[in-house]
Amino acid sequence: MYFGGYYGGIFARPLSADGFSTDKNRTTRITIDNRYEGAEVVRKDGYYYLFVSATNCCNGPLTGYSVFVGRSRGPLGPYRDREGVSLLEPRVGGSVVLSMNGNRWVGTGHNTVLQDFDGQWWTLYHAVDRNAPYFGGSPGFTRRPLLLDALDWTDGWPTVRGGNWASDRKQPGPAAQPGDRSRYRTERFRDIRLGRLIDRDEFNGSALGNGWAWVREPEADQYGVSGGVLSFRTQDGDLFVNSNDAPVLTRPVAAREYIVETRVRLDAPLGKCGLDCNFNQAGAVVYRNDDNFIKLVDVSIFNTRQTEFAKELGPVPPNFPRYGNTVVGPPGEWTRLRVAKEVVRGEERYTAYTQQDGGEWVRGGTWTHALGEADLGLVSFGGAGYTATFDYVRVYRLR
Repeated sequence: MYFGGYYGGIFARPLSADGFSTDKNRTTRITIDNRYEGAEVVRKDGYYYLFVSATNCCNGPLTGYSVFVGRSRGPLGPYRDREGVSLLEPRVGGSVVLSMNGNRWVGTGHNTVLQDFDGQWWTLYHAVDRNAPYFGGSPGFTRRPLLLDALDWTDGWPTVRGGNWASDRKQPGPAAQPGDRSRYRTERFRDIRLGRLIDRDEFNGSALGNGWAWVREPEADQYGVSGGVLSFRTQDGDLFVNSNDAPVLTRPVAAREYIVETRVRLDAPLGKCGLDCNFNQAGAVVYRNDDNFIKLVDVSIFNTRQTEFAKELGPVPPNFPRYGNTVVGPPGEWTRLRVAKEVVRGEERYTAYTQQDGGEWVRGGTWTHALGEADLGLVSFGGAGYTATFDYVRVYRLR
């Protein structure tokens, strides 16, 4: 039996022979706390796969709920993601199975999986229509219809619709009766590709290069360029709804569609920490103003380190949220962060990618936003006392 949730973590206990009891003395923790909930485990090809969901389930059109997976040779773990990172690690692992992809569905989480009579796998999950996020007459009461999509397996790892994730059009259904055949066929997922490098700062001098400008410049001893890096002390401020006192180092982007990439190290400690390091964060933003931005950061959340991908917008209608977030792949000692901007049918789509040094790029969810000619930015805030180190900033065209 698998039980538990976000704040305490997820645990497992063997069932008795009759299936009606468990022994609390044989309890095994299988995920770190402050990350996952909604566990389901299935066995396939010699592995146990743990499906779990992360972040806020019910935040209206800014719901970033997503499904992640780890696998193990045994039912009690340890469960590791595609990059080999354990779901028990402070820099918490988990491979993305399903997240928002830029269509009308956000908050794609809280799933179950099954096989049809033709052997095809499927997942049932909740999602939020960002164009109709609330029950009629009840703004703030998130409406979460149930969706069904095919689940594909690639090199031993599950992903919804071959990586295309939530469908927004009529799909073939499961083989629901013995002898039925599924008409589902995997759609090829086309990921972004880097084009020509159009801007860069490798921080090779002794001062910030041309083109950088501060929103709320910190004291001179709080940042500096030396030894090929930008050092930026975490500031005692925030960039969240009405708390907008954190510095932002900005730079214009001379492209309509692009990929911005940086490599960052945040020296906030791992494991449990007090309020002095909780929510310390550093990374990149696509910044129009304090109320409209996209943010991708390495962040300390209680006893974990995660990569948060957030959206803030304003103004909004009464009782609508202004800030929402999801998470991507595990951070490392050094973490590479990418935000890709595409314009699809006139709508701006921003997709997150993260990479531990030496690992593979992990694709996360896609937020839509109307930021227009926003600047790229770097941030380091959440409390004084730590340092973010940026190795470079590079901007590429999409190919």
